[in-house]
Amino acid sequence: MLAGCGNRGHSADHGLSAEHQITVYYSKAGSDALVTMHYTAGANLAGSALAQYAVSQLLAGPSDATSTLIVFPADTRAHAMQNGSTVDVDLSGAITKHYAGGAGDEAGLFKSLTFTLTELPGVTAVQVSLNGQIEAALPGGHLELDEPLTRETFAQ
Repeated sequence: MLAGCGNRGHSADHGLSAEHQITVYYSKAGSDALVTMHYTAGANLAGSALAQYAVSQLLAGPSDATSTLIVFPADTRAHAMQNGSTVDVDLSGAITKHYAGGAGDEAGLFKSLTFTLTELPGVTAVQVSLNGQIEAALPGGHLELDEPLTRETFAQ
């Protein structure tokens, strides 16, 4: 599993001749608004590797530590695997033991995860598991996680 490492809002140039842009979405605290940040990924990344890269950038958080964006707890780790049009994301860390951020922040976290991954080519859904197990919700959480999340999950 990769740690939530990344370039914190900056484009990564690994010296590759062909690259493409990915968009990472963050939820703005206190609203339903999403904020986008763009990252450069090597053209050789596709499928599960590209999904893992996108999730790693999301977990790294924005470059502005004082921002009003909702971010996953610092110790959150994720393993992403694309299976057809669904990306399976297995989360680990304190978030899988207890979530005290409130329903709005929780929805914002998973909205950002879902919008980031469904921006990737061919991806329409995200199935979240906690420490390898599909659970009804986060411990102490509100959002149902036992079915795949889609952009429509967050439509109002």
